Amino acid sequence: MDCPSQTHALAAYFALMRELPHLFENRGPDSIEILSDPADIAAAQEAAAQARRARGLDTGDLRAGVLARDPYMIVLRDAVRFPDGSLGLYNRIVEARSIAVLPLLDGRPVLLRIFRHGLRDWSLEFPRGGCEGGETSEQAARREVREEIGAQIDELVPLGRFTPGGSSLTIGADFFAARIGATGAPDRADGIAAIEVMSVADVETLIRDSAIIDGFTLSIFLRARLLGIV
Repeated sequence: MDCPSQTHALAAYFALMRELPHLFENRGPDSIEILSDPADIAAAQEAAAQARRARGLDTGDLRAGVLARDPYMIVLRDAVRFPDGSLGLYNRIVEARSIAVLPLLDGRPVLLRIFRHGLRDWSLEFPRGGCEGGETSEQAARREVREEIGAQIDELVPLGRFTPGGSSLTIGADFFAARIGATGAPDRADGIAAIEVMSVADVETLIRDSAIIDGFTLSIFLRARLLGIV
């Protein structure tokens, strides 16, 4: 992903506003307002510069707009007005709509041992991924399970919506449970070392002992437990 100049970052930003206006909707006087007038954006950049200097922080990059974009992620820096009327800059990471699936083989959860580049470590997780092209969430769930654990889904059960939270993340996922009849080979290209079929009690022990720390996995397991699916 290239590092655009301020001119290019703002040009891409205004184009994105036209392409995906829902990302820039303002929610009333008590929300954080996204600014779109160039004069307001410049004022927000100056306010951010003053706030950083007052804290002894770096002021080398005060660009507003689209800082980076590829098919999987958009990195934004919005110029904003906070509820108290002050101005500033706020970073956002926008990812593609995603899904997570809790596969069940004879009632037992199926997890992946997968290497996560961001963590630079291994993680025990349920399959998940982004929706590609015009896929529905259901289609993406079936594809991810097929690709990651080599399984066909016999029954797909919706488990609702999820966001990992965080002030800078624009990420939403649809949750599913999936009943499968068998597993296949793990997707080595995606960093999956093993497929592990466990009892519900073993999963709970791993969660209790912080051996499972992935937020998607923790949340989908809790949702399924509360609904009586596992």
